[in-house]
Amino acid sequence: AWGRVDAILEFSQSLYTKFFALQILEGAVKFRWKILPREQCDGIKNYIVNVIVKLSSSEETLSSQKVYIHKLNICLVQILKQEWPHNWSTFVPEIVGSSKLNECLCENNMQILKLLSEDVFDFSAGQLMQSKIKE
Repeated sequence: AWGRVDAILEFSQSLYTKFFALQILEGAVKFRWKILPREQCDGIKNYIVNVIVKLSSSEETLSSQKVYIHKLNICLVQILKQEWPHNWSTFVPEIVGSSKLNECLCENNMQILKLLSEDVFDFSAGQLMQSKIKE
């Protein structure tokens, strides 16, 4: 099902359908990413990045598509957790560079970094809890 996500995102008019497709993609990234061929991983990553940049480059789409963009950002964070820093070492310079292009893109990039930091913090808190349980 995840292999058809790009077509669903491109051609569906229903926000619910797009959201559902992104949930499928998020699950694939979380649980199947390591077994996907490298070309597919790169294709998914590039596609999600391009859609996010396209939608978050203007104030109109950034506000009207807020929930959809947020779900795209969550999928990107899941990809980052799999890819960075080994397979996507240029992520930080790329996000900094794209933030200089316009204010809306910068605002969304801050949201991506916020989601990433929250996810990392939650993960490290879980690790701390695990170590305390072991003690």
